[in-house]
Amino acid sequence: MIHTTGLAATHMECRNLQDSLKVLTELLAFEKLAEKPGEAMLKHPNTHWKLVVHEAGLEAPAKPMHNHWGVRVVSPEEVDRAYAYLLAHKEEYKLGAIGKPTWSHGSYSCYFVEPGTNGWEIECYEAFNRKQATADKFGAVKTAHWERLLPEEKFPGRGYVPQGFTHGTLVSTDLEVSKKFYKDVLGLDVHRFSDHVIYIKHPSAKTFVVCAIRQNAPVFSANFRNTLSVASTNEVKAAYRTFAESGTELGVRELFPLREDGSSASFCFRDPGTNCWEIAAGT
Repeated sequence: MIHTTGLAATHMECRNLQDSLKVLTELLAFEKLAEKPGEAMLKHPNTHWKLVVHEAGLEAPAKPMHNHWGVRVVSPEEVDRAYAYLLAHKEEYKLGAIGKPTWSHGSYSCYFVEPGTNGWEIECYEAFNRKQATADKFGAVKTAHWERLLPEEKFPGRGYVPQGFTHGTLVSTDLEVSKKFYKDVLGLDVHRFSDHVIYIKHPSAKTFVVCAIRQNAPVFSANFRNTLSVASTNEVKAAYRTFAESGTELGVRELFPLREDGSSASFCFRDPGTNCWEIAAGT
């Protein structure tokens, strides 16, 4: 088992960096931590998980909505107001499809597509969490991901306040195989939501990844990946040796080269469902 210290970041590919940053910061309450040509790192003020956005140009492939990320608001009324705000500002933000709010998997949600063709969900689990026994299910990932509410004055004039960056998504061709890999190889918590969906999370946080059965799903570049942190560069190298020697038996579909840069080290790999991951330290 790889002894990871956290789910540190998720990576998204876009077509035009500035167009996507405008949506992420002005519609979803992300704050920019750093930017360099073709790449930016963002963070929601209430969430430890970082979002790294990579610009790939107009040739970047369109993404299906089942590959999406999500932020959470407190009330269903906020979801309705978010939907109205997105519709009213669709041209300004160069948005794609905007779905009318619906109930699904215990959430009242609005889905929309940002200019880089990536799907985003604005979700609310207020009804799901009314009973404590229900709220505690699935590693409590549907309860609040924040210790204190982000005040409206920090995100004024929209009628809704994203309180946390809660989840991303992955695909699987065999949930039992994926479950075993995430639990036994990566040391993650895995919770079965339904016959075709599992939730994955690191034991240290509520941030989660929805992994759903998708046959013949497209395989995207390493610009789409989740980063797991480990305690040191030596542990990165040890994990790399393990995957190089026994990766096929463990379920690793592809192993990318080890990268070292001064005090940091990392490498990427693909899991049994061809999703890309990164093991990193010092980055």
